[in-house]
Amino acid sequence: MEQPRVIGHVVSVNGFRLKVELSPDAKSSARATPDGVQRAVAINSFLTFDLGAGSHAIGILSDLEARESYDPTRDEELSLELTKPRRIASVQLLGTVKQTAPRAWKFDTGITVLPTLDTPAEVADPDVLTGIFAHPPKRNRPAGSEDEDYDYPLEIGHQTGDENTRIKASFNDLFSRPLAVVGNTGSGKSYTVASILRGIIELETFSVVDDAEPHIFILDINGEYANAFLPEESAAYAREPNRVYLNGKEFCLPVWLMNGEEICDWLQASEATQEPVLKDWWSISKASRTGAGAYDPLQVAIGKIDSALQWLDDPRSPAGGSFDVFIDHAAQYASVIDWVEFGRLATWTPSSTDQWRKVSNDRVVRDRLVEIRTELLETISARQHEGINFAKTADSPRFVPVHEFRDPNLVDRTTDQESSKKIDQYLLTLKLRLRTRLDDRRWQSFFSYEDQNIESFEDWIKALGISQSDGMRVSVLDFSMLAAEVLPFACALLGRLLLETREMLRPEVRSRYPWVLVLEEAHNYARPQGRAEDRGHSLSRRAFERVAKEGRKFGLSLIVASQRPSEVSPTIVSQCANFFSHRLQNPDDIDHFRRIIPRQAQRLLDQVTVLASGEAIVFGSAFHVPSRVQINLPSKEPWSATAAPYVDWAKADAFPLDDVIEHWGLGSDNGSMPPEQPEEEVAAAADTASSDDLDDEIPF
Repeated sequence: MEQPRVIGHVVSVNGFRLKVELSPDAKSSARATPDGVQRAVAINSFLTFDLGAGSHAIGILSDLEARESYDPTRDEELSLELTKPRRIASVQLLGTVKQTAPRAWKFDTGITVLPTLDTPAEVADPDVLTGIFAHPPKRNRPAGSEDEDYDYPLEIGHQTGDENTRIKASFNDLFSRPLAVVGNTGSGKSYTVASILRGIIELETFSVVDDAEPHIFILDINGEYANAFLPEESAAYAREPNRVYLNGKEFCLPVWLMNGEEICDWLQASEATQEPVLKDWWSISKASRTGAGAYDPLQVAIGKIDSALQWLDDPRSPAGGSFDVFIDHAAQYASVIDWVEFGRLATWTPSSTDQWRKVSNDRVVRDRLVEIRTELLETISARQHEGINFAKTADSPRFVPVHEFRDPNLVDRTTDQESSKKIDQYLLTLKLRLRTRLDDRRWQSFFSYEDQNIESFEDWIKALGISQSDGMRVSVLDFSMLAAEVLPFACALLGRLLLETREMLRPEVRSRYPWVLVLEEAHNYARPQGRAEDRGHSLSRRAFERVAKEGRKFGLSLIVASQRPSEVSPTIVSQCANFFSHRLQNPDDIDHFRRIIPRQAQRLLDQVTVLASGEAIVFGSAFHVPSRVQINLPSKEPWSATAAPYVDWAKADAFPLDDVIEHWGLGSDNGSMPPEQPEEEVAAAADTASSDDLDDEIPF
């Protein structure tokens, strides 16, 4: 009986790898079957093996080889041993398929029964391939939902060499957990990101929604995605140096969005002497939108008590310069406490007048400080229940006017006059750094919020598009004009705020209204931890590692795009549930990738060095099986085309240098001379110059 699908039989079973001896007539890479011409003896073709009871094992053909073998049937009377080629195909099993209805098959990754020797190997039925690739796994059914239409098979392309086999992925799985898109420059990463995101906004299900807020945020550090997602009239917007743009309009990242850790890293505050003072000032400045006049004094007093308790744990400083100062500050802010009585508690050794005296009755003093702290907390709690609320910490995203940063005494307000003189030498460099940041044009996107009428976190988050029905589902944040030093701080700030915004939602609703954050060229600001890591990159890496690890349960996911996966934090890459691997050439990148991908995709990864532009090996939980795919071209392409020297060099066109000068802000209209300094700043600079000897003695 003729079996047109059979191309050979199993001759070896080694775990989940089979060897199939091909039939003498199976010489072509294609085979005519009742369903038309199909791929047969070809790398990456799919074969099935009947297991009985209506189920079949399915595998992918990964290797072909020919061996010489003795053929006794040719001429038994001759002494000469005749040989014939024995053609062997290696097959990696992927799972099991079972027919559920006519022309309908269901895929299961489990294999409980392996094919036996001599089991026929058949070319996979097109209906089987449709069941695997056109019907990806359904993921993330909402709690309590009975509707079967809770997921969608999003088409991403077709199998390489077979345009009839369309590859689709689980919509929910692809965008609810981190996705990695990697590959060399020019291999098609940007096109892949644009293709799958445009696949979202072009779905008919979403196009009927007239008013839609953004769900996808692209960190575009090369300025290439405007053409793919913005209207034509908005895509070619003029860009100026050191500015941030949101969907073609100028945007800002207010410096007051920084938390205590970020402001200290931004100003490079030294841990021992500058950080405590800076955090105190930052908390006071954020007390209310009116400035430093409405802060909560009891909160400040609690911070001073905490500092005194820390001094008791590590008494390496003279009491007159630390413990006494902390208690004195606490007394200024919490006058309701009898601090005179507290002052009589401490017993000092060797004497109460010795500069290096220590507290000998540590437990008594500590217990009383804890009692005072508890009393203050109870007072704050009772007052908040009455509707009186204050900023609690330096981490609150509260408005701080620009003039607050230019106040020459801004840091001094956190210390009294006596202690201010003692520690002023340690705060001098901190004040100089802040003044430098204010005058450095590279940081102007952090201080332009008043020009854009951003005076609260609510104003900023609405400007970002959150809770605003502007009809844009994709927000393109153009960071391409930021300096290299500024970029990691900007990325870290945005990533942390998106996650913390979602963390403020109630647990029962925080997985709703999900967002996706696209990290384009992630190796620039999400690098692995290094020995000489600067503070900006450390902040950015930690921010996105936290999003990768915790974002799923808060409804925030990542798409990580990079040409150097080995230079992206392994913590971030390890959390990725799905991968699109374009062409990779660097051995370090390939080895790094090979260690983290599932075993069934290992053989496919051997082909990663020969992928054409736009081709990718895709695998992960959004797909049933790994496959080599030609990604669909996006309907609107990003600005990431490769140069054509043969065509362009044959023209007489001159390099548009005038445009570069204008866009860089170096033209005569913009002023080539440095801005005139105010007289007070000139005087301050002179004072600074006269204190060079002092600066040399400061140990930071």
